[in-house]
Amino acid sequence: MPKKRHRVKDPDLLGVEPALRRAAQAARRIAKATNTPLIIWENGKVVEEWMR
Repeated sequence: MPKKRHRVKDPDLLGVEPALRRAAQAARRIAKATNTPLIIWENGKVVEEWMR
């Protein structure tokens, strides 16, 4: 079953999803460059993800 998409009318909220995606991409790039784990929430648990 496809997820239902909500229409955002608040102009301040329109850029939130793209900004979060850019931040996640930057965090992965930094974790890889510094050889540190990325801490993520996956399947209801906190997990260390190593970027190699």
